[in-house]
Amino acid sequence: MNMIPRMLWLTAALVLSMATVVGADQTDQRLDELFQTLQTSSDTDKLLAVESEIWEIWYESGESEIDELMRQAGALMGSGNLAAAESIYGNIIEQAPAFSEGWNRRATVRFYQHDYDGSLADIAQTLKLEPRHFGAIWGLGMILGLQQDYQRAINAFEKLLEVKPNSQDARPRIEALKQALARESV
Repeated sequence: MNMIPRMLWLTAALVLSMATVVGADQTDQRLDELFQTLQTSSDTDKLLAVESEIWEIWYESGESEIDELMRQAGALMGSGNLAAAESIYGNIIEQAPAFSEGWNRRATVRFYQHDYDGSLADIAQTLKLEPRHFGAIWGLGMILGLQQDYQRAINAFEKLLEVKPNSQDARPRIEALKQALARESV
């Protein structure tokens, strides 16, 4: 084998192996730049693309077994089998407790099941691992609003605007929550 093609092959193999070793999830280094774009861009199409890319990164754990479990649980969730999805997300959390999206997805399932306390506990863990998780922050605001904890719900949606200033529904929700808080004070 010629030395130059062999070195090219080895270099390519090294690059590919490094690409598979680099995990995604909330620790992915690309997130900082993407979140910076969320803070500074006003281009709606670009913002939607960046948000989608953030979700893709969060969703991939970097471990094929966990990623397969995520796909299975997502399919179960999509078909309405929330109990089975919650069980798989629980397994994901046991196997990869530092993977924030496992916590976030279980929080979502628990939200759909009206297990708000369970969902809040999972949201807290999600935000401990990824404080910029705008999906978890939105869920926090929604649950606190449903529980009529209006001030904390307002705080959550204000935090959402700090992380994701382009959030379309945060400002209307803040206004509605402020009105509810005012009615409660009377």
